[in-house]
Amino acid sequence: EQIGMILRSTGAVKRGIGTIRQDVNISIAGGARVEIKGVQELDLIETIVRYEALRQVRLLEIREELGKRGATVGETTDVTQIFENTESAVIKRAIKKGCVLALRLRGFGGMVGAEIQPDRRLGSEFSDRAKKAGVGGVFHTDELPAYGITDAEVDAFRDFVGAETDDCVVIVADLCDRAADALNEVSARAEQALVGIPEETRKMLPDGSSAYLRPLPGAARMYPETDVPPVPISGRIEGIAIPELLSDKKDRYVREYDLSEDLARKMVYSRYLDVFDTVMGSVSVDAALVVRTLTATLTELRKDGVRIGEFSDRHFLELFSLVADNTIAKEGIIEILRVLADQPDRMVADVAESIGIVSMDEKEIADTIARIVVERSDFVRERGMGAVGPLMGVAMQNLRGKADGKLISRILTEKIREELA
Repeated sequence: EQIGMILRSTGAVKRGIGTIRQDVNISIAGGARVEIKGVQELDLIETIVRYEALRQVRLLEIREELGKRGATVGETTDVTQIFENTESAVIKRAIKKGCVLALRLRGFGGMVGAEIQPDRRLGSEFSDRAKKAGVGGVFHTDELPAYGITDAEVDAFRDFVGAETDDCVVIVADLCDRAADALNEVSARAEQALVGIPEETRKMLPDGSSAYLRPLPGAARMYPETDVPPVPISGRIEGIAIPELLSDKKDRYVREYDLSEDLARKMVYSRYLDVFDTVMGSVSVDAALVVRTLTATLTELRKDGVRIGEFSDRHFLELFSLVADNTIAKEGIIEILRVLADQPDRMVADVAESIGIVSMDEKEIADTIARIVVERSDFVRERGMGAVGPLMGVAMQNLRGKADGKLISRILTEKIREELA
């Protein structure tokens, strides 16, 4: 968080998913070091660690079971003839120019389909490796019949390769050389399953699980970049301007603008920080009102479907200038912004006037409130000062966006007292 704050303080970094990525290294006792590349959502790190630890535990359990069974990896066999009359669209398409190859894994029955992460199995690890050879994936007998491959076809190719009850058979349908390369990859991964967990680099999947990317690089990969010439830094660092940290800016806002810690923090981490500085540097206006408008009000409008992306610095500078000189009341801000979002080329003052949200002078406000009180004099005499609350709603409705709420409340209280005198 501290590093992120320092980077954001420069005003020269991009934000959002993909702008910061972490590589997470994970291992467990008896397992192996695995690197998960490109973690973009930091909130997922805990899930990624948990799922990788689970994967390694499950793989160790599979290794133990395979050892008990005396499992071994067999040879590749061409089983294309079994599928000459197949109804499987995938197989039918592949054998037009290619073939179907099968790999017998002795003692692997039930293990290839064993779940090692949510919705991922040892078979998924085989498929990840096979895809590196250019195929779309693999089929295996722990998941068949499926994909148009029938029970009869499964029985036929199992018999053809001599598979027994505890065996699993993996098949690939593609161009023959590509299918052979794919099963070589599967064979190598199956051999690793007999030993334990391979050290490898994996890519993060959206749910926090992971898929094979490449073998984990060794120390030989750690060498200086030979294609980039050295860049001398003498004299460069001294000329770099040190930005005001967001934490320091927050404290300054609290001191200078009498903001609460919460509002100051919301502002310095807002995308509208520059807008706030522009407004406060140009207009004498309540800083808390500006913060609430740029954070809570815009969020509320966005949720209502208002296109807040249409707003520019000019809109906010004009808006708060009108508030500062009492041309409009702060209560009219939301209505003005709604119109501006659809008509961003208009001047703020023009919008305020067109929708009738222009401040009234105090005498006009007092006359309006006096009329409200006189028209409801019986209610006022019945409720006494308790009439302030109900009549405040009436007054606000009549003076919508044309007067400050505090001013309305003060004048209303005075007029009710006069009526009761």
